[in-house]
Amino acid sequence: MVWWMFGLVFLVLGVIFLIVGLVATKRAKAAQSWPSMPGTVVRSEVVRHEDTDSEGSTSTSYEPVVEYNYSVMGQPFTGKRIAFGANQFNYKKAAEIAARYPVGARPNVYYNPDKPKDSVLETTASGGKLFIILGAVFAAGGLVALVINLVQG
Repeated sequence: MVWWMFGLVFLVLGVIFLIVGLVATKRAKAAQSWPSMPGTVVRSEVVRHEDTDSEGSTSTSYEPVVEYNYSVMGQPFTGKRIAFGANQFNYKKAAEIAARYPVGARPNVYYNPDKPKDSVLETTASGGKLFIILGAVFAAGGLVALVINLVQG
C-alpha cells in the first residue's frame, strides 16, 4: 500500500513539474521570435514572501518585481513579466535579477504581436530546465514505485 501511494504522488508531481517546465520553455522559445522595442522601467524591487505549512514551519522566498511601460503602435502598455517560469528565488538571485532593471532603465521589451499586452523582458525560461529534470526524476521514481507495488502484488 505504501509503495502505491508513494508512486502515485511522485508520478503526479513529476508530471506537473514536467508540464510546468515544458510550457515555460515553449513560451520562452516563442518569445524569441516576438518583435521588441525599448521600454522604460518604472518599478524595480525585491518582494519577500513567507509561507507557513500545516506544521507551522515557515519558508521565505524572494521575488524580483519589475514593472515597465512600453507602447505598440502608439498604444501604451504596462508589463510585469521578467521571464517565463519560476519567479521566486533566494534573496541573492532575486536581487541580482532586479538589479538588471533599475528604475529608468530602457530594456528591450518583447511583446506578442497577436496580443501586445503579453510581454517579457527575457526570452529564457527561468528554472525551465530544473522543472523538466525534477519532473523526469519524480515521474521515474513514481513509476518505479508503482512497478514495485505491482510486482509485489
